[in-house]
Amino acid sequence: MTDLAFTAAAALDFEEAAALALQAAECCQPDALAEIALQHEEAGLTIEASDLAHRAAANGAPACLSHLAMVREDKALFDQAEHYAREAAEYGLTETLADLAVRREAAGNRESAEVLWEDAARYGHPEALANIARFQYEAHDIDGAARTAREALDRGDAASPHYRHEPLWVRLWPHGIEPDGTPSLPTHHGQSW
Repeated sequence: MTDLAFTAAAALDFEEAAALALQAAECCQPDALAEIALQHEEAGLTIEASDLAHRAAANGAPACLSHLAMVREDKALFDQAEHYAREAAEYGLTETLADLAVRREAAGNRESAEVLWEDAARYGHPEALANIARFQYEAHDIDGAARTAREALDRGDAASPHYRHEPLWVRLWPHGIEPDGTPSLPTHHGQSW
């Protein structure tokens, strides 16, 4: 079924390709449907691509929503990119929101980047709170940054090895933080316990 779907897509018979891929997805092969959805997108059949991507996600292949988000971002269809990134996050794929946030910040759109990091935080992305804290700190909201950084620490996000920026708590609390939330004092060299 999958091979027939790809053959139909190669022959530019997208309607047949979609029908076959839908059958394959129902028989527990949703990856073919995801690929056909992306082929529809490349062919300019954006409405059909969206429908197929949502069906693929519902059948167990949600990564196509992330791919669709990035394709729409590349086409400067920013609202659509955000929509698909949020849809992907509903399936636990929060990295797309983070990728969009990084791209928007690199393009100078800090406001959009901050909104995307806030969305990523709602879905539990491990870098999100650290980046929100960084934005707050850079906006001179030191108290807000400290609260957000503390929330990130409380969630265990300090253990994430994937930070794109130095976590804010490294600047706020260079010697660590005590269980009661107060900054730790520097340790003295030579002190033995």
